[in-house]
Amino acid sequence: MADRSRLSARLRGTFDRVLVHDIKNMSFRLRLLLSNLDEHWEDPEFRKTVRELLASSVERLEDIVGRFVAHENALMIKVELDVNGLLRQVAQRPPRRSSRSAPAPPVTLELGEVPRIWGDSYYLGDAFASLLENALEAAAPEGKVVVRTFARGAARRPRAVVEFIDNGAGMSAEFLRDRLFRPFETTKPHGVGLGLATASQIVSFHRGTMRILSRPGGGTLVRLSLPGVAEAS
Repeated sequence: MADRSRLSARLRGTFDRVLVHDIKNMSFRLRLLLSNLDEHWEDPEFRKTVRELLASSVERLEDIVGRFVAHENALMIKVELDVNGLLRQVAQRPPRRSSRSAPAPPVTLELGEVPRIWGDSYYLGDAFASLLENALEAAAPEGKVVVRTFARGAARRPRAVVEFIDNGAGMSAEFLRDRLFRPFETTKPHGVGLGLATASQIVSFHRGTMRILSRPGGGTLVRLSLPGVAEAS
């Protein structure tokens, strides 16, 4: 019973950080929109962007509220998931941080054949979105981001590997060693430092691992390894 209580408390803490992260990102997007409203309102493309951003923000808020009400005890609901399908959905979402002066670089999907996994699409989707967002911000407009998947392991113990790769500025060994996974530690001027720390916990709750390879000037690779559903014998 004590172990279940501790797990519930950890899930509750992770869920709260997901909420804070989402709400902070929406606040940033809406603040950017507001700051550009007067200058660009006559531009039809800008008005289209406003509608899309508001619609996506309302949808996300409704999703947050629905999830909170339905799962007040922070339950994680795992079903068989198509990792590649979830990644495609995440890649198609409007950027959670965006501005007209700094368009996001393109995302290249290199999705191989991977086993299905047991996972919660809400939590895991948030982790994928956070890691993709980090890669996009690190790469900058002229950079590039690659999301790659492939399988590892034998048929009886398969694993789905997901990699988020950017060619941005990279991170120092000191930051990787001492500060990377601490909540509220961030190198981004408008970040809250919750994305990577929360994503790491979500991956751990899915019995997965996260490894990060990075060096100054050499970009960053974030590799997730998640246990797959074994093939029927």
